[in-house]
Amino acid sequence: MHFRRAILIVSLLVLPTAHAQSSDAKARAEAFQKKCWESADADAAIAAANAGLTLGALKGELLSCRGNALENAGRIDDALRDYLAARAEAQRTGNRKLEASALVQSGYTRYSRGDMNEALADLQQAYAFNEPTSRNLALSYIAHVYADAKVAQYDKAIEYYQQLLPQYTAAGARANVADTLFDLGSTFERKGDFDHALTWYRQALEAERSLGRKGEEAYVKRSIGVTLTKLGRPNEALPLFDEALAQFTTAKDPDRIAIVRQSRGIAYRKLNRLPEAIADLEVSRAYFAAQKNTRFLEKSEDELALALAAAGRWQEAYAASVRHSALQQQLADKLREEHTTRMRVQFDSEKKEQENRALLRERSAAARIRNLQTIVLLLGAAVIVVLAFLVVKRLRDAQRMRMMALTDELTRLPNRRSVLASAEEQLLRSRETNEPFTVVAFDIDYFKRINDTWGHAAGDRVLQGVANACRAALRPEDRIGRTGGEEFLVILPLTRLDEALHAAERLRDTVEKLDFPDIDPTLRVTISLGVTEWRAADTTLEKIAGRADDVLYQAKAGGRNRVALAVA
Repeated sequence: MHFRRAILIVSLLVLPTAHAQSSDAKARAEAFQKKCWESADADAAIAAANAGLTLGALKGELLSCRGNALENAGRIDDALRDYLAARAEAQRTGNRKLEASALVQSGYTRYSRGDMNEALADLQQAYAFNEPTSRNLALSYIAHVYADAKVAQYDKAIEYYQQLLPQYTAAGARANVADTLFDLGSTFERKGDFDHALTWYRQALEAERSLGRKGEEAYVKRSIGVTLTKLGRPNEALPLFDEALAQFTTAKDPDRIAIVRQSRGIAYRKLNRLPEAIADLEVSRAYFAAQKNTRFLEKSEDELALALAAAGRWQEAYAASVRHSALQQQLADKLREEHTTRMRVQFDSEKKEQENRALLRERSAAARIRNLQTIVLLLGAAVIVVLAFLVVKRLRDAQRMRMMALTDELTRLPNRRSVLASAEEQLLRSRETNEPFTVVAFDIDYFKRINDTWGHAAGDRVLQGVANACRAALRPEDRIGRTGGEEFLVILPLTRLDEALHAAERLRDTVEKLDFPDIDPTLRVTISLGVTEWRAADTTLEKIAGRADDVLYQAKAGGRNRVALAVA
């Protein structure tokens, strides 16, 4: 979420322009517009814009400023409505500069909500206006879209940021330089190159200190803390999170407070300070849910499920896991529907076409030759776009088919083929490094009775509930898959038999506590589990899986709802 920079730069774009209005009304409207942009308090800025709008002058500029203030206050839907109204007013009056600015604002707001397709459409239009400030800002925000984890075109984003950096430096735009340094750090972080991320972030921190922007300096500290956490250094990250939170609390910035508490909650969880982790993650989850910010809410739900599971609060962990799965599916469906990849290819083609046309104009070529070349370029670009779209569609379909081939459709867990492949990889690794691992085989007790009594739809609900609960009860590095019917297999890397016993008991206890009130309040579901550890003599996966199955049957023969171990 880059609310850190959208408002300051956009405010430089929207300046009063000449209209056929009375000089008195226009002068008063300009004064209200100036007060709106300069007010640090969002409510005061909104009040100034509202007062100016009653005068009938500079309507588009005041709507743009009010939208900015509404966004600052967290009223995203209202802000977007004002940006669209400002654009309509700019079209009515022929104010291209204002229209480009409003498109940048609406595009950025859509991006911050996760609406990638609409964001790219708005930003592309703003870029095409060729207004210098709006053009660079639109390119910067298009880079934000590429740098988003859901799009993950990190090298393309880095290319655009590095294209912008020397332009800002040459122009003496120190704030833009600081922002772009931050963006480069953020993109390298998402790419997984944490050492380069820290390098760019530290340059951004020095730039912010020289500018005296306390809020931005605190946000960079938060980002350095996130990177340190990902590097396995959460103890170093906590002081940075505390400093950032103190600044944002003083500034009464609810967006950034929620973001920092989410980040600090993750660090607390990795340090096993679970009560503090849960408290921070609950606060961030509630805020992002109220703001309908699906992208950040998904992360809070995922981390909260892990923290609650580690604390032994299995019912709450299961509920958080179910919410997370629903949000994850919602985001995946949205991205598929929006054809982000097609929009990316289209933008690159249009960008090169615009640059070629500008070059032809600069050389003052003959009109007939210029027209012929433009037609050729357009036809070539159209062919490239069509071919690229077909290639991308084929690749996307192949990727979707591969995911379908490796995922169990009902439970969304890895299927038999996928989890056995993971087990084979673990076996090869352990034979090379001698690192331990364990295998847990389990199935649902009396599952046929559930199907016979309540129907197969109820059986499917039970399978989904058990799958979600068990996923939440496992560590991120553990692997669980459905191997058929009511049968499941779990791979626990770097785990000895005694540790695996605790993990298996946790799974058993988690499932036993599940409720299915939509099926029958009296329904209680249990599982039986068989646990075995890899031994040096195990040269094939079949030997390990067969041993786990044998002790699973012992558990069922011993009365079910229990764990059995394969001991040497």
